[in-house]
Amino acid sequence: MRFVSVVFFVSTLASTWAVPLVPVPVIDGDWWQVAGDPDLGSYTRANQQPVDFAVWQAADGTWQLWSCIRGTGIGGNSRLFYGWEGAQLTDADWAPMGIKMTARTDLGETAGGLQAPHVVRWKGMYHMLYGDWVNICRAVSVDGKNFERVILPNGKTGIFTEGPSGYNTRDPMALWTAGLWYVYYTAIPNNQGMDYVRSSTDLAHWSESRVASAFGESGTGGGSAECPFVIEYASGMYYLFRTQQYGASNISRVYFSTDPTYFGINQDERYLVGSLPVAAPEFILAGTQWYVAALLPSLKGIRMARLRWEPPVRRGAGLFDFDDAAVRAGWTRVSGNLATTFTNSTRSNFSPPYQWFIGTAEIDGTNFDDNLTGIIESPTFTLQHDRYVMLVSGGSGLSDRYVALESATGEEIARLSGSNNNAFSDRTVDVSSHVGRTVKIRVVDQATGSWGHVNFGGMFQLEPLPIEIPTPTPTPSPARRADINEDGFVDREDLLLLHSEWGR
Repeated sequence: MRFVSVVFFVSTLASTWAVPLVPVPVIDGDWWQVAGDPDLGSYTRANQQPVDFAVWQAADGTWQLWSCIRGTGIGGNSRLFYGWEGAQLTDADWAPMGIKMTARTDLGETAGGLQAPHVVRWKGMYHMLYGDWVNICRAVSVDGKNFERVILPNGKTGIFTEGPSGYNTRDPMALWTAGLWYVYYTAIPNNQGMDYVRSSTDLAHWSESRVASAFGESGTGGGSAECPFVIEYASGMYYLFRTQQYGASNISRVYFSTDPTYFGINQDERYLVGSLPVAAPEFILAGTQWYVAALLPSLKGIRMARLRWEPPVRRGAGLFDFDDAAVRAGWTRVSGNLATTFTNSTRSNFSPPYQWFIGTAEIDGTNFDDNLTGIIESPTFTLQHDRYVMLVSGGSGLSDRYVALESATGEEIARLSGSNNNAFSDRTVDVSSHVGRTVKIRVVDQATGSWGHVNFGGMFQLEPLPIEIPTPTPTPSPARRADINEDGFVDREDLLLLHSEWGR
């Protein structure tokens, strides 16, 4: 079954602080798979999963992908790095290149604890930042394929950490902007997910940390701020992508700021501009074309797609006025034991656009029961526009609690689920290939237990907000770099200079 891409954008009409009117990212076209579930030899296990990864171009022009593979037979925390190589970003099925790195306990790394590599090229050398379960570490390479760890004077590889192993400092990525390197990473003090940032002039010595982003509608749990990735779309325009869910309900929220060190702490109304249906995304700018790489929903490989940037949008006219009793009467409970079709409940932070909405757990406006199940259907209607906004909230689970847009013959066009939060969020659905078709909406709840419900607040036309979308202008890297000689190697003098900088 093939679904359209779905993105949500935050309405700016009900906040004291207005969300910035800036371009927003949209998946552009179909995905292609670049990596699968690798053969690890004796370490192969049926439940292993390629997860956090890095993509970069090596000195010979090939594209490299290293992924943390978890659930392997390596022992300890079960993780190691495996690599693939592709000739072009747009090629499918990159060549497997074998196991690339395993943890070195003799250097202080946690057994089986390697996590989330990230590679940048600077001064003619490749620098890999990675986690070892407790610390952020670094390795370097001349060719972008073969890396050697940077060992500190204490005989260890760990550069910095946010705390002991329970904090799980991990997922580093680096951005050069405004004359400094910034590293963004995740840790979970008190099992609360937070994205941190530090700065450096040399990738070796880092400032003290500060929290760059945390909490908001993604929650406070340990998985609420994973895999931070920051890009500078144009000069002074910074976007943070922050993953909350892996698998079939994968989602990464998108924040915007003009300050690369701060994207809001529980301040979605000022910084949150949207989301993408991806997990652990990496972003690559090739010329003026952006690409996004992300995990497969099955967690058995890695996929890639083009990314485009569009003006932000807001809700326009609604297709169904739920405050009109005659409109509500056209919706039908077709199965199950739901207490009601529509509710005006105020027991939670729903914030619906109408007084009435569909809430499959609601009973009488103040009480609810997550063990109620059933299906509600709309009357049929005709799609007249390329895109619409659908308001969805409630439990997370595309298999058993969702809102579906279907053709009159039962073909599913889009399926949306909540994120274990009752606050409605705007979810934009691209139906451009279905304009003119007769469709209906199905609200499906077959789930029981905690968050065993789904809420639907209506379907609306889109009103694009006219803004200028600038051409991507990546910040140039520092001017001084190690020179590559005619044999393709770094000159010895430059290499010694760089080693002296790393060890300062």
